[in-house]
Amino acid sequence: MNTVVQYPASITILPDLTASGCDELLKRLSEVAIKDAHAAKCGVPAEKIFELIKAREEQSSTAVGGGLMLPHIRLAGLEQLVVVFGRFAEPFAGCETPDEIPLDIACLLLVPEENPVEGLRFMADLGGCIRTPAKRTRLFAAQDADELREVLAEQRTQTHTLVAADIMIPARVFATPGMQLKEATRLMAESHQEIIPVLDGKKLVGELSSVELFKLGIPDFFSQLKSVGFIRYFDPFEKYFAVEAASRVEDVMNRELPSFHPDATLIEVVFAISVLKQPVIYVTNHKQELQGVISQAQLLGRIINL
Repeated sequence: MNTVVQYPASITILPDLTASGCDELLKRLSEVAIKDAHAAKCGVPAEKIFELIKAREEQSSTAVGGGLMLPHIRLAGLEQLVVVFGRFAEPFAGCETPDEIPLDIACLLLVPEENPVEGLRFMADLGGCIRTPAKRTRLFAAQDADELREVLAEQRTQTHTLVAADIMIPARVFATPGMQLKEATRLMAESHQEIIPVLDGKKLVGELSSVELFKLGIPDFFSQLKSVGFIRYFDPFEKYFAVEAASRVEDVMNRELPSFHPDATLIEVVFAISVLKQPVIYVTNHKQELQGVISQAQLLGRIINL
């Protein structure tokens, strides 16, 4: 008896897929995905899901070449990744592709908005299988979702994937919650660090950012001004110094932190830094203890040297 490999997705296979054009193709995939999405307790109305899928495709084609199309959207309230894996009975030329190769596979993804990296992971796994002739053959031969999951799970576990632990470096400087703010800013200045983590023992509890610290001295109405020429004699740091003198790190630190486990993949790290615009991400273990940090510069250097 074969052991079913657990793979974090709801997967439905549509074999011998046919369509007269792109709209009909998306409609067919959507009809199946909508049922699966609501089985996964998605709160988005069924009729809205197809509209979102079509709008996303009109924004930019998700045909990626090599006979593969990956239409996808993110949905709030979705509990797990929903995948509809369509295999064409004959090569499908009803959609434009970047390499002019007809489609063999159209795989629709409904991605949990609260966990977008799971969609990125699936795309990476599927792309790896497509590029490997033996696994591509197994994808086409899979008779049910469990067989497809097994191929994808093998790709995830057998392929050496660059992970956060390979990229991170130890935090050179850190603050503690009870540290005087003046001392923390001195450490930042001396070490030329714009952002530093805040640790309670080994546990990551916050961060200090120079951008946020500067805002301590800027009145709220400044954000509404188009010019500050008429207030050239105003001292924007008067308030800052007053706040700094009386504050501890825990009073002003940011507590909403971009943290990942050491086995987070390169694509997850890239997503956080390039798409979510996080200048620094933190690598923590299951106890939320800081293992290391990854900055934009580190990530760029690692990618260049791959």
